[in-house]
Amino acid sequence: MKSNLDRLMQERNLDAFIVMGDSDGNTAMNYLTGGGHFERALLFKRRGEPISLIHGLMERDTAAETGLRLIDRDGQYNMYKLLDKHKGDHLMAQVDYLSQLIENEKLHGRVGVYGMMDAGAAFTLLNHLSDRLSETELVGEYKESIFTVARETKDDAELAQLAEAGRLTCLVVAEMQEFIQKHRVRNEHVEREDGNLLTIGDVKAFMRGRLHHYGLDDHNATIFSQGRDAGVPHNRGDAAMPLKLGQSIILDIFPQMASGYYHDMTRTWSLGYATDQVVEAWEQTKEIFDKVMANFKIGTPCRDLQLMTCDYYENKGHPTARNTPGTQEGYVHSLGHGIGLDIHEDPRLTHAEGYTTVLQPGHVITVEPGLYYPSRGFGVRIEDAVAFDEAGQLIWLTDYPYDLVVPMRGA
Repeated sequence: MKSNLDRLMQERNLDAFIVMGDSDGNTAMNYLTGGGHFERALLFKRRGEPISLIHGLMERDTAAETGLRLIDRDGQYNMYKLLDKHKGDHLMAQVDYLSQLIENEKLHGRVGVYGMMDAGAAFTLLNHLSDRLSETELVGEYKESIFTVARETKDDAELAQLAEAGRLTCLVVAEMQEFIQKHRVRNEHVEREDGNLLTIGDVKAFMRGRLHHYGLDDHNATIFSQGRDAGVPHNRGDAAMPLKLGQSIILDIFPQMASGYYHDMTRTWSLGYATDQVVEAWEQTKEIFDKVMANFKIGTPCRDLQLMTCDYYENKGHPTARNTPGTQEGYVHSLGHGIGLDIHEDPRLTHAEGYTTVLQPGHVITVEPGLYYPSRGFGVRIEDAVAFDEAGQLIWLTDYPYDLVVPMRGA
């Protein structure tokens, strides 16, 4: 949570931090600003003090909405003047700007640097900047930064955003199901009004229109795969493939709100009817899903839930990622992951040796067991996003029926 930032800075011996770059894709910046759009912005914070935002003049209204301490970059650190001073040298103008800022704001001691920038540009800029500083040591973190750790738990305001993302996503899924069901069936296929067959591409086009209507964006990443393709977990589906009755369909939808927060849910459908092997796989997957959720409690080691799932599937005769590492059939992945401003973040429901994270208030996690048999022409997965609020109460962020068979007209 954001309230943990000072503690995390203390633990990592950071006296201050800087977050740089455009806001697009910049999760650290979006986390601190609440998702506002900024170009070439900069945030900084000294330990124990509020966060400050340096923004461009054209974005002053967006900046005011953040509630942060504000500094007008164009007024105080005007880039045109700096470029004139350095005869058009953009690198030296930027080094001058940052060194002035660090001195003016007394960002001394160990200062963590975060944000988004081309790797080569960042390497060059920070090396030149470090050479100019006498009382400041610029440091970076790899993988588990103060922000990834802080974001592992969400406060109730963030949970409200995630709950709204879940509500809207479930509305879209309901409309997708209704859209498919309203079509006729001919010769085991779904037919459009013009006599052509309804395809995966048609369904996705409808879905994107509804996502846009609700202010969501799937970044063209939604999985809607059928038959053999559903047996490959991240196969997004063949847009030209017609929908066919009796084949498993995996719908894994993970859209993002304008605020940056994601939802993530999966349902397995079979139009009209399901084959015996798909029914068996789905029933087993639903059974272990329910067993996991019955044990989904504060203090439970995340690793234990994945081990429970592997035990269950192995006892049913399926290979798993634990007993058959690298398997392409059976239960091939871990049980779930955190979601927030990234679609995959900590904590993880993994069997990795040494992973000791336990469920705690503020965790937002997907639970997604599944079985995959491309050689047999099917895959199944069930996924809900759930959370613990700050009081430790379990909240279901996904609220949608699990029914495998989707009834069709004339089927």
